[in-house]
Amino acid sequence: MELRTVFWTVVLGLIFGAEAGMMGDQCDWNGSGLTSNAERGVTPVYLRCREGLVSWVYPRGALRLLFKPPMPADERDFHVCVRVVRRPDPPDLFHDDRFNDTKAERFPARLFIEGAHKLVPLYASDDGDPRELRCFRSRRGRAALYVEAEPEEGTKRREATLRYEARPLNRRHYDPATADCRPCTEEELELAFCTSDLVSRGTFVGAEQRLDLDSTQLTLRLSKLIRATGSAGPDPRTDDTAEDNYYRYEVDNALERTTPRSRRRRRPRSLHAHVHVAAACGAEPGAGEFLVMARRRLGRYSLVCAPRLEDWALLVHRRARDGTAHCSLQH
Repeated sequence: MELRTVFWTVVLGLIFGAEAGMMGDQCDWNGSGLTSNAERGVTPVYLRCREGLVSWVYPRGALRLLFKPPMPADERDFHVCVRVVRRPDPPDLFHDDRFNDTKAERFPARLFIEGAHKLVPLYASDDGDPRELRCFRSRRGRAALYVEAEPEEGTKRREATLRYEARPLNRRHYDPATADCRPCTEEELELAFCTSDLVSRGTFVGAEQRLDLDSTQLTLRLSKLIRATGSAGPDPRTDDTAEDNYYRYEVDNALERTTPRSRRRRRPRSLHAHVHVAAACGAEPGAGEFLVMARRRLGRYSLVCAPRLEDWALLVHRRARDGTAHCSLQH
């Protein structure tokens, strides 16, 4: 332990001295430890966006992630949440839950927050905390995170992947990413409809407590898809190389399943999505149909607003009559 402390003290001094000469401007970073000859080398990575993905294959040595997200001019400090990815994320929309049967892998690295004169542990696979999500705040306008690779065991391919998100400390305006447990106001409902990644009518058919994500995972059965923005990767609407599980958007925004070989239409099956709510909210499935609006956050849909369909329809009709809607509202 003493040798590690000495090593990190030397590393901190060297990097602080060289930081002025380093340049970078990126949201995501992909790299390999095989390109480094030094087992204890430290690779600086500058992340200048509010959210992104870091993927490190065959991790060796350490990464120093320096977060410099764009913030309002009068706000210096910010809040950062990182999620270690221990299993592949399921697709945004699916017919069954078999994608969630994958076993969680051990995350092959430890995370440390860079303090004034020492490194503070944030995550380790053996720290007894099942959460994949860990958060911290900047200090005097700067935040840095060390990702230290665990010792290699054998020749198995390892990958340390994490997602991050940075947000202002002061919530002076409605922010879908940090919405709390309270119901949305009418103004917030409109903004959420116009800006959310997922907007759909549907019913909640299940709830599961996800200790790893510190959330309640609600299962939504879609009855009408109004909008679903594509996630990273092949577009399921156009990718002919996908296997038997891809979806095609019809003109009326409904989804139905086809086969890559024959392109013949099959009888549509129920389409589902998982949306997450902070565990502290104590969310449970409610009876009836809802207009669900969610934002993709750290790889998963995070619930923003979910008014009952009849309440949303009244708001849509009122805005259409007044001509004051921010965008074209639907129900």
